[in-house]
Amino acid sequence: MPKLTALLLFLVPMTALAVENQYFDSDGVRLRYIVGGEGETVVLLHGFSGSAEGLYVEPGTFGALVEAGFRVVALDQRGHGNSDKPHDPDDYGLEMVEDVRRLLDHLHVDKVHLAGYSMGSKVANTFRERYPERLYSIVLGGYGWPWRSSRVTLEEARERLSTRMVLPGNDLDALAAVSAASYDLTPSVADLESNRIPALAIIGADDTTVPREDFQTLADTMANLETAVIPGTHAGPDGAPYKPEYARKLVSFLTSR
Repeated sequence: MPKLTALLLFLVPMTALAVENQYFDSDGVRLRYIVGGEGETVVLLHGFSGSAEGLYVEPGTFGALVEAGFRVVALDQRGHGNSDKPHDPDDYGLEMVEDVRRLLDHLHVDKVHLAGYSMGSKVANTFRERYPERLYSIVLGGYGWPWRSSRVTLEEARERLSTRMVLPGNDLDALAAVSAASYDLTPSVADLESNRIPALAIIGADDTTVPREDFQTLADTMANLETAVIPGTHAGPDGAPYKPEYARKLVSFLTSR
């Protein structure tokens, strides 16, 4: 295991799971991740204004994957959780994709299963386009197509946050920078049509953030893609990631690879 810059062992009561809290330097930005289990590595990417604990540990997905025999790594993406939160849009966008590459290099793993949700899926699918050789498979939760963010200024992004659901405890200037830089997190249609990485797209039946027609367009466009619709909305306590079916779908898909 690579030398740790920080290490804290703590117990997550609802999963009775020992989790290692670690940090690494991603080209000058300090990023935090949690890791547990042994086996092939699964990297988990949360959504906008979320965190590794909130989306994956607390609902039990992290623990379910560990119990299924995987080494699970959940990243607090830059601007979120306990990772650094720059306020410059230039520090986001494709830099978030490069964070995943640097994380894999830091972990000394050549290939992983990569699972994202919402914003995390945008990062994950763009990573797949740029670095397909580093993936066994990919899971795209709460994600549709076409889903290209509009180009906005930092000030416009700040204004939009006032009407967007943001979890408490976040740095709003950092989130505005994330939003302003997310335009490039979109694979090309040609890339989707030629995809060779086994993929699963999963969405809540009551998700109104991702229109069902966009989910269907993704299904019609992306090669090697399985789809699943489970109970739940896009986010919040009734969100699909908080349903037991979400963890079951991930485990079933990843163990079949």
